Amino acid sequence: MADRRQFLKTTLALVAGMTIGAVDASADVGPCPRGLLYSESDPGMWSGKEKSHVPQVSLDGGKVTIETNHPMSNDHYIVRHTLVSADGKVIGAQVFTAEDKPKSTYAIPGKGEYYATSFCNLHDLWVTKFTI
Repeated sequence: MADRRQFLKTTLALVAGMTIGAVDASADVGPCPRGLLYSESDPGMWSGKEKSHVPQVSLDGGKVTIETNHPMSNDHYIVRHTLVSADGKVIGAQVFTAEDKPKSTYAIPGKGEYYATSFCNLHDLWVTKFTI
């Protein structure tokens, strides 16, 4: 489990460090080695899966809500949401089970660029970049 956590942490730091504004799921997240993460504009081998895997971001005051429009079953579900600042700091994370709705809310520490991620147990890590 520690290796998986380190992989995700490294991947998120890589994404946060890239030159990659308002919420735009189609915004290019920048150059990234193929197969590490996916976005609406670069679904890679998962083309056609964007609607149910790209994290949707909504802002309300000082809070951000991440939601993934994904069916949840024991065989196929969203495992985790993570909110990361542009400097790689994890603002918050929530783990889901197959019985949960993949929706999470976090307090935002201030203005800047952020990355919302959604990890599917079958279709890997998806990211949406947004600016507040």
